[in-house]
Amino acid sequence: MLNIHAIEAAMLKLGLNGTALAEACGVSKEATSNWLKGESIPRPSKLTRLADTLGLPVESLLQIAEPTQPVFAYRTRLNKPVTGPLREAAEDQGRHLEQLLPFVEVDSEFEPPLLKNPSLEEERIRKAANAVRASIGLGHMDVLSNEQLENLFRTFGAILVPVLWGLNKEKHENALTVYLPESKTSWVVFNLGCKLDDYKYWLAHEYGHCLTLHGLSEEDGEIFAEKFAQHLVFPDEVAHQCLERIRANGTGIQVVKDYAERFGISVITVLRAVDRLSEQLFGAKTGLGVPRFYASWKISREGTPSMAYEVFGTDAPSSRDYVEKTEARYKTKVFEALQNFQVTEGGRNPAFIANTLKIGLGDAISHSLYLWERQC
Repeated sequence: MLNIHAIEAAMLKLGLNGTALAEACGVSKEATSNWLKGESIPRPSKLTRLADTLGLPVESLLQIAEPTQPVFAYRTRLNKPVTGPLREAAEDQGRHLEQLLPFVEVDSEFEPPLLKNPSLEEERIRKAANAVRASIGLGHMDVLSNEQLENLFRTFGAILVPVLWGLNKEKHENALTVYLPESKTSWVVFNLGCKLDDYKYWLAHEYGHCLTLHGLSEEDGEIFAEKFAQHLVFPDEVAHQCLERIRANGTGIQVVKDYAERFGISVITVLRAVDRLSEQLFGAKTGLGVPRFYASWKISREGTPSMAYEVFGTDAPSSRDYVEKTEARYKTKVFEALQNFQVTEGGRNPAFIANTLKIGLGDAISHSLYLWERQC
């Protein structure tokens, strides 16, 4: 593309207007107007004449656009920092997802409803979460259902990528949100192999990234997403009510458990919310978060099923069930895109599927075969 800034600066220095430039280059005024608007580029002979007219080298009239890089937010197990290898893996996955764009219908008429000027101010984050809740008809005390949360991504226009990464794998990611600036598309990769009581909170976390990846990344993006998720799934008004009952009840741990079960979230999520409010109002946490509490919580979680079990009735579904049931529930286009990618390539491509979904080659071979047979 033309370096419009350099051309206009040279015209100003030489006292040339559009008409004079057109005459000097031997083209119409409309042609130079299109050049300066960035709508067309001169043919090589005219480019040389333009350079001579302006007294500039030809290479200075052209600028090569740097390819836009995927922007990503990476949620690791136990919120561990995103180190070099993890970052490289996320960037690689983003590049593979980008290759699926030609096989995904993207509505170019409308842009996603991004949050204007995202901020880390607590009150602004709370208002943003409340605005999202209000947009789907939820009051402050209402429970956000999994279905309502999943629908938010579809309304936003994000492409959901459900994966099976299993439980409790060290250094294994839980979720990845990728924003592709050029196409203005968001891809949300999320692990169905998580505990059922974690699902809502960290999916809300990823929705926070969808709203802000255009403006917040790295640590700031994580801070926003964590606070946003907290307010979205367990608003301050509910946390305040819960805190009052804890202070009036000698068995505060049971109160926390009751609220966690009612809102479909972890007791840790509830405890963090009430501890934060307690510090704000009374200068100290509730005192419930002692080692005995966390030990009891870990033991009780052993019987908590995974989200995969909720969706498939098993933690190890067949490729058919994995593809068909996630497509039905999440209305995702990713498997159709992978299927059509293979068709375009002229054959099965399990290596590409393995890198796109970040799964083992054995599972990728099975998925590749099913998608290939499905299109026949």
